Amino acid sequence: MKIRPSVWEITWRYLIFSVIIAAAVFGMFFTIFFPYDSETKQLTVASWGVFHHLIVYFTITVIIFFYIVSITSYYYVIENKYFLMKRFGKEIAFEYKNIQFIDIEASRKKKQVIFYSPKARTKYLIGDKDGVLLETLIKKCPNIMSVEEFRRKHPEERY
Repeated sequence: MKIRPSVWEITWRYLIFSVIIAAAVFGMFFTIFFPYDSETKQLTVASWGVFHHLIVYFTITVIIFFYIVSITSYYYVIENKYFLMKRFGKEIAFEYKNIQFIDIEASRKKKQVIFYSPKARTKYLIGDKDGVLLETLIKKCPNIMSVEEFRRKHPEERY
């Protein structure tokens, strides 16, 4: 079964990421947008030419392209003995028998899936809209510990 993460969760995380990228791009081209005038020894606002528009349009186009790619290429595949997380062509498999703890309360509250496995340590996955991934993990993971037992066995882990 194929499950897609919540589009809203991907969108707000991607918006934060794209603002940082856009700030970095405009920071690299700061002197193009605000040239230094050697006569007045001040920064001035440049009149916009073709190059300025190209920088802005190219940045917006790249951000939109990667947003669409991130929505269409990020999903989970639920199998009988494991589930796969596919993102940007990369696959990560998590076996149900290796998952030792699922923070059910925080997962439902934050609309993400938080679990612990010795191989992957604490993993935070974007949850789906209906909570199918979390419910599947709760049903199919045979070695789930209680909160007290998990804290006793792994006091160094923060979940």
